[in-house]
Amino acid sequence: MGQGAFRRAFDSKRRLLGALRVGPDFRYAHKRAVSSPRLDRYCALFEFAPDGYLATNGEGRIEEANRVAGALLRVRQAALAGRPLVRFIYAEDREGFRSRLIALRRSGRPAIEELRIRLLPAAGDPFDAALTGARVPGVDRRIALVWSLRDVRKRARVETKLKESEQRYLSLYRQMLASRDELRVLAARSLQVREEESRRIARELHDEAGQMTASIHLALAEIGRELPEAARGRFDSVRLLLDELEERLRRLSHELRPTILDDLGLEPALDFLGEGFAARTGVSFTVEGSTKGRLDPLVETAVYRIVQEALTNITRHARAKRASIRLSRDAKALCCSIRDNGIGLQGDPFAPGSSGRRGLGLLGIRERLDAFGGRLKLRSLPGAGTEVLVTVPIRSGG
Repeated sequence: MGQGAFRRAFDSKRRLLGALRVGPDFRYAHKRAVSSPRLDRYCALFEFAPDGYLATNGEGRIEEANRVAGALLRVRQAALAGRPLVRFIYAEDREGFRSRLIALRRSGRPAIEELRIRLLPAAGDPFDAALTGARVPGVDRRIALVWSLRDVRKRARVETKLKESEQRYLSLYRQMLASRDELRVLAARSLQVREEESRRIARELHDEAGQMTASIHLALAEIGRELPEAARGRFDSVRLLLDELEERLRRLSHELRPTILDDLGLEPALDFLGEGFAARTGVSFTVEGSTKGRLDPLVETAVYRIVQEALTNITRHARAKRASIRLSRDAKALCCSIRDNGIGLQGDPFAPGSSGRRGLGLLGIRERLDAFGGRLKLRSLPGAGTEVLVTVPIRSGG
């Protein structure tokens, strides 16, 4: 073989260990210095490495090659010496190799660079390979370069499949995001339609049913004037039942669509809701914090309904003595915390197979939040109460 960078070997203190030339029979054919175990080890590492190793001069002409390099290039080791490495590189990749060769030659310090190329073996088709080059200290100030060759066809196929999988994943992810946005729009529209329907029914209950009960009161008053005293007791009980009916219709109308929410906003509506909750249940109730002004009507309605559902859960399940609402708002979101000191949650209400009105109520809360891209967080310990924390994004103009 030819003369090359691997002809002499030095230790870390630049002391000569020996000189060798690797032949086809893998024996050290010529030595100018006393052999050593270290030199033998370095030679064996070079010759029997799992990758192809080449040593070239500064012009890229091959001086030494190991077994794997000969196998990859389909040339006997002895026949590689003196050949330009560029001849074994596919034509379209040669310019990149020459640029890398020049950069390594000009570099004043050792450097390692990797280049993805297509090798052009002496026999057979081109194939993908990784060519890694490094500049090493040469002999007598000569430029010496070493190269490793690796067949990366399998890796390239895996990378191609990974890229295809990534593209499919990105496509599915974009479709999922688009579908999610469409579902949010549909959910928000559905909630809006439901609220409009609730508003219509509430108005009819307030106006038409109110007019009818008022007419019944007038009719009863006329009848009452003509009744004998013995029938007065039963007559008064009928009027009391009518008064109770009016109160229930008024409460139902308010629950369907509280006019205070439309007229004054979320904070006064929650105060009014809390007063009614405390009066009906006997649970001590407070509202803290502020929304810092009016919000988007849809957001106000969603938060009001969420609080309403949470208070219903407290009434039916929590066995609480105290409950509270805390509002806070920043530039991006409104946070609302509903807390009680009741018995807490037993298990995960969102777990598959869970049942009960409380689980359905929490699912309704999450449904409303999903329509606005909001978040729901539950904090609960058995016997230590529950906190329902909701976060609703708000627009900068809201």
